[in-house]
Amino acid sequence: MKFRNNEEDYIKSIYVFIESFGEANENMISVDLKVSMPTVSEYLNKLEKRNIIKKLNRKILLTGYGYALAVPVVRKHRISEVFAVKMLNVPWEESHEAVMDIEHTINENYFNNLLRNLGNQKKCPHGNPINPDKPVLDIKLEEAINGKYKISRITYENKKLLHELANLQIFPESPIEVIIDDEPRIVGDNGELKITGKNKSSIRIKK
Repeated sequence: MKFRNNEEDYIKSIYVFIESFGEANENMISVDLKVSMPTVSEYLNKLEKRNIIKKLNRKILLTGYGYALAVPVVRKHRISEVFAVKMLNVPWEESHEAVMDIEHTINENYFNNLLRNLGNQKKCPHGNPINPDKPVLDIKLEEAINGKYKISRITYENKKLLHELANLQIFPESPIEVIIDDEPRIVGDNGELKITGKNKSSIRIKK
């Protein structure tokens, strides 16, 4: 199925929210895509009619068909992020937003060639697998106990969080210490950061 660009953004947003937090809803999508709630509702109705999503109370879920459509869309986004960082020298913390147009302007038939020319990278700059349906062995920060870990990936690439991590030079594979107080803190070589809200779920760590 061919999507208009904004429809790709919708299914990508829903996929990433489900991957990161286990669910998506209209408000989350509205904030993420910076569009009004009525516009979100209109597009979700279109996607529901196409059997791409289904609504369960306030939750938005991908159907099996919707998931199959979302995987290559997310893959294109992650390849575009690698391109932005490696070839355009876009800062790590800016690459997620920087490629919103790039990923739609390159013909999807050329993305395999692009990935090959980028060295067949297995992960995007934020640590997520280029092939989104590939399982990753890590845990959510909110599931951690006190101890030493490495950053595995950032599943929901919140701009403010990425800037805060970059300021401390904390990236995927960076060694950190996790300290659990009222909220978890991650401690790197250049300082520490208290993690709150949904960021506790989107930051994934590993031993």
